[in-house]
Amino acid sequence: MRTDDLIDRLSGALEPVPPLPVLRVLALGLVGGAVVSALVMTATIGIRPDLPEAMGGEAFRLKFVYTFVVAAFGLLLVDRLARPDAHIGRYGWLLAVPVLVMVVMAANEMMPADAATRHALIMGHSARVCSILIAGLALPLFAGLFWALRRLAPTRLTEAGAAAGLLAGSAAATIYALHCTESTPTFIAIWYSAGILLTVLLGATLGRLLLRWS
Repeated sequence: MRTDDLIDRLSGALEPVPPLPVLRVLALGLVGGAVVSALVMTATIGIRPDLPEAMGGEAFRLKFVYTFVVAAFGLLLVDRLARPDAHIGRYGWLLAVPVLVMVVMAANEMMPADAATRHALIMGHSARVCSILIAGLALPLFAGLFWALRRLAPTRLTEAGAAAGLLAGSAAATIYALHCTESTPTFIAIWYSAGILLTVLLGATLGRLLLRWS
């Protein structure tokens, strides 16, 4: 039997393999990390005691809209970058939309304020710990997302790690909002965004190290 005939017979017996359920694997890592992160927050810094009353306010909902939209873009980017044929395209630029909206809201809040009010808007009462706590709560989410990515096929490792950091940080910020009593656009635009940026940088660094194919 010729080699070509053997190859044809062997390949003819193969059946198509269904596409890898990327979103299902990512969701498993994301949900697992989010549960651990929420439990850690509850056991350490706790949930704000006036949460039921605060949830009725527009300022409180603003935090969730911002972090949730950023997390949605993060999930979209991770989903694309988890594949070997990754191409972000215009989705990376769309991420700037919620950030710019929040910056505009912060600018409108700051412009009519005097110096003392501006300082209060920027610093609140938790500026020194906000970004660090968000980054800390993102660690379980990092673990879950990197566990998922290592079971997928990313080839752009730095970008995939950064996208995982974006998703982990914004999801952690959403969880942290259940504790935080700060609700001004200025505080959220600066310190929530800074916490998410920390996780993006961490993810980009870890992506090169931890997502290599073995």
